[in-house]
Amino acid sequence: MGKILLIEDDSVQVELLKRLFEPRGHILLTARNGQEGIKVAQLERPQLILMDMIIPGMHGLEATIKLKEEASTREIPIIALTIMSSPKFVQECYRAGVVGYIKKPFDPKILLESAERVVGKPEKLAGRILIVAGISQLATMLEMRLLRNGYEVTTLRAAELSLDRLENERAAAVFVDVSLPESQVESAFEAVRAAEGTKGTPVIAFAGGLSKDALGEAAARHGAQFQLSSTVELSELLRKIGQSGGR
Repeated sequence: MGKILLIEDDSVQVELLKRLFEPRGHILLTARNGQEGIKVAQLERPQLILMDMIIPGMHGLEATIKLKEEASTREIPIIALTIMSSPKFVQECYRAGVVGYIKKPFDPKILLESAERVVGKPEKLAGRILIVAGISQLATMLEMRLLRNGYEVTTLRAAELSLDRLENERAAAVFVDVSLPESQVESAFEAVRAAEGTKGTPVIAFAGGLSKDALGEAAARHGAQFQLSSTVELSELLRKIGQSGGR
């Protein structure tokens, strides 16, 4: 997981890049102008700065020069993002100290690859992710997000869960929809606790129709280590699981 600072005044671009980087597990800090960007860089020490060159007030090139003059930020790599592409301007950017130059409109894949060459790719949990759910929009969105992040995912109904299945899956994490009927939820948690293949496996209680308080109560009642109420929380949740030693 990398910490990236985006200095960009276009709110549409900011939202697009949040959708590009955050599902990958990266933290995207934002600033709307050069002066704000310099302050954020000094405070947060990101691993990478994505610098729009045409921003209000201080020009992106000037902000780049100031960042490279400041001892606390001069070692932070900067990639320029701009519609300006004249050879003279590109040379000026490289002389100022950028490590890369990407012309707008950019290919998201190329930008992501360029950024991850600097900050690295997020670490993934080793193994398949198991989702126990009924018909649930959140479960579908969760599965899609995990698949997009490169995980192998198996989604089962509670009735399909068995000790043999859990042994075969060897899941790195198990998500259980606690909005299912109580008997099914309890059965799922009992199976996960009993299976040798899921000993020590993180179990996450999730539900789209419960308040956070109700979800927290259900997680505590069934012994889930984590809880999830929205896919927006997924990247941070996976990071916490990884830090806790989850497989």
